[in-house]
Amino acid sequence: MSQPSAALADHASAEVVRLRDGSSVTVREAIADDEPALLAFLSGLCLEAKRLRFFTGAPDLTGAAHLAAATGSDRCGLLAHDEAGVTVGHATFVELDRAHAEVAVEVADHLHGRGLGTIMIERLAKIAERRGITHFAAEVLHENRAMLDVFREGFDARVVGHDGPEERVELLTSSWRLASERFVQGPVPAAAGTG
Repeated sequence: MSQPSAALADHASAEVVRLRDGSSVTVREAIADDEPALLAFLSGLCLEAKRLRFFTGAPDLTGAAHLAAATGSDRCGLLAHDEAGVTVGHATFVELDRAHAEVAVEVADHLHGRGLGTIMIERLAKIAERRGITHFAAEVLHENRAMLDVFREGFDARVVGHDGPEERVELLTSSWRLASERFVQGPVPAAAGTG
């Protein structure tokens, strides 16, 4: 189980959101002090979730946590905390150019299928759109049907390329409005994470 994050709901961007099962989590922007909590969170993912997210069962989690906690004008990260303050989700985008960014998300194993991934991508897309970013891209393993479904069914994403076992997915950041409407309508399948 991951440890509580250094900064919880008192962060200026904190928002309590309700998941599909009625439970709630707090979503807020990530800060550098979150690195230990992110490392604990990533370490607590099951082997299959790590493989689907990082495309290997033995990723450099210390490096991944460091990058996940990095802040700057070219990136944005979000954390989700449960009611005990434990990190249960992370999503991030990193700009590729002025109009495009790569997006990735991971959700705690026990929360798959409750809409947290959709909520976090939606919040990131809204932030990105305000910054002038019009498109998100993600690399997803072909076998990660659940994550592909989240992108397609929640955001009308399309697969634009294949590179071996990976599919490149693209979506408009403005599609956060669609995802918000569709979230209320019903569940999108569980997702383990993107690369």
